[in-house]
Amino acid sequence: MGKAKYYVLLVLVTMIWGATPACGKLLSTSLSPLMITGLRFACISAVLFIWIFATGQQKDLKMPRNLFLLLLAMGFMGVTVHNGLLFTGLHFTTATNAALIESIGPTATTILAFIFIGERLTKFGWLGIAISCLGALCIVTKGSLQVLLELRFNIGDLLVLACEVAWSYYTILGWKTHGRVKSAPLNAISSAFGALCCFVLGAATGTLEVYAWNNTALYGFLYLVIFSGVFAFVAWNMALAKVGASKAGVFVYIVPLTGALVGVLFLGESLHLPQVAGAVLIALGVLLTVRSKVEISSAKASHETDLLKKFPELKREAEAAAQQCTEKAPEGK
Repeated sequence: MGKAKYYVLLVLVTMIWGATPACGKLLSTSLSPLMITGLRFACISAVLFIWIFATGQQKDLKMPRNLFLLLLAMGFMGVTVHNGLLFTGLHFTTATNAALIESIGPTATTILAFIFIGERLTKFGWLGIAISCLGALCIVTKGSLQVLLELRFNIGDLLVLACEVAWSYYTILGWKTHGRVKSAPLNAISSAFGALCCFVLGAATGTLEVYAWNNTALYGFLYLVIFSGVFAFVAWNMALAKVGASKAGVFVYIVPLTGALVGVLFLGESLHLPQVAGAVLIALGVLLTVRSKVEISSAKASHETDLLKKFPELKREAEAAAQQCTEKAPEGK
């Protein structure tokens, strides 16, 4: 019950993020991708730094060098790479298609969690990943075997796929900060560095552009900064620290459902059967993968309990070590 509020928070965040492709599609006619991303996260960072200093939390900005470098890596992957690829991809594909492709995120997170933090999978977990990848393939090919055989994929769809891999890596990095840094400093620093990377890269390539500006662009930009930015990123990392990378990653598949709905209702985009079938396959694959993780977790806990029963001296040593750590722990921890 204690974690229920964090799961609710994850649902709310992913629903908010579901509208991001639609906002990005509207803004893509007003600003270049790196300009959108750089301005968005510069504003997000500014708001968060103001909040940190206004509430007297500036001491939380002091951290070990290795942790600071980790936050810089999060900024580059989660801001510059992820958002840059997403907003670039939206120049070439629909917001609906982008939202549906984003549902591959949990699968990418699972694979990276397996590689980088050693999360194990059963054969059903790998089957789930295969089904999810099949669903993604169904969406990007629009159900056409000819597109697959001739490798005539939409470049926008491929960029969105790549941006989801970047987001999954951001999620893994965020999990590694668990218990080491608070959510506001984490997002303030990573957002600032990500925005800086966008401006530097954009200036070097001459791609910091403003095409046009109107009220629609202004409202879309404010949504990206306030709701999809400040609130969503702080809430995401707060919940991530409580429920873990894999469980949080599962909630990302709510994003495509919301995104497709927004694209169809507000942008007048079409939704075809292969897209729906692909989204269903991805959701099914995610559920299989998550179920396999729960089974592994239960089996591991049962195995550890059996070992302690079989070798009571291990239990005594573990209890003694825990007691010793408690006695050495500083006050207030």
